[in-house]
Amino acid sequence: MLHFYARLLVAVTFVLVVAGGLVTSTGSGLAVPDWPLSYGSWMPPMVGGVFYEHLHRIVGAVVGLMTLVLALWLLFSEKRAWLRWLGIGALAAVVGQGILGGMTVLFLLPAPISILHACLAQTFFALVVCLAFFTSREWVCPSPLSSPRVAGGGNRRGMKLLAMTAALIYAQLILGAGVRHTENTFVMISHIAGAFFVLIHVVLVLLFVFRRGADTATMRYPALFLGVVFIAQIALGLGAFMYTAMLEERIQPTAGKIFFLTGHQTLGALLLAAAVVLTLRTYRKEGLA
Repeated sequence: MLHFYARLLVAVTFVLVVAGGLVTSTGSGLAVPDWPLSYGSWMPPMVGGVFYEHLHRIVGAVVGLMTLVLALWLLFSEKRAWLRWLGIGALAAVVGQGILGGMTVLFLLPAPISILHACLAQTFFALVVCLAFFTSREWVCPSPLSSPRVAGGGNRRGMKLLAMTAALIYAQLILGAGVRHTENTFVMISHIAGAFFVLIHVVLVLLFVFRRGADTATMRYPALFLGVVFIAQIALGLGAFMYTAMLEERIQPTAGKIFFLTGHQTLGALLLAAAVVLTLRTYRKEGLA
């Protein structure tokens, strides 16, 4: 039951990531000028940019309450002390995320706070993915990672590769947040260059899983998901680049721009989640975690 609830929190948090992306893509960050209320009420008229901004706040409140329940659940029922602390850390992260969200409004979208808000959102999503995995039967009762074709620590090298891939994806998310909130040319070039490094690592991960790594579907499916999402991410990134750097800017963002920008950010969260799951799964099956 705890694992099911943690997975439900992952799903709702993903909706929150999408809602946050829509706020930025539609330019609705200041559609509601006050915080924590919206135009002095809990439910303002849901029109224009107010719809996106207030919807984001509603979903954020739901995620916050669900995280509080999860943290208390772990605190009173979980025997593993480190997991109880991780639940408390998730609660602290979501509270901090809410405060940062309020600061972006009250201080009129300063770039540093907006970037930190975006990065913490991705961090929190990865954290709840970890909590869902740590509460699963797979983590509690792991099966060995059979890999007869790998000798001499091949799986250990693969684990380092997976961890580095997750770190690179997270670095890309930071750069992506910088592009979204500053439109700085150097940051954009760095973000594009970083995509090539992630590409190399995704290919290496696929080779590790299918040619040198584990033979189980629990490794192959997440690896395939990582590869497919990365291809889609590149396509959406090209579309986002066209709309932000090449096409004429309009007062109101077009549906195409909203789709590409939000989709690109959202798939970034899925990429990070896939890399984190692959890393944790390999570490656990290898008996190192």
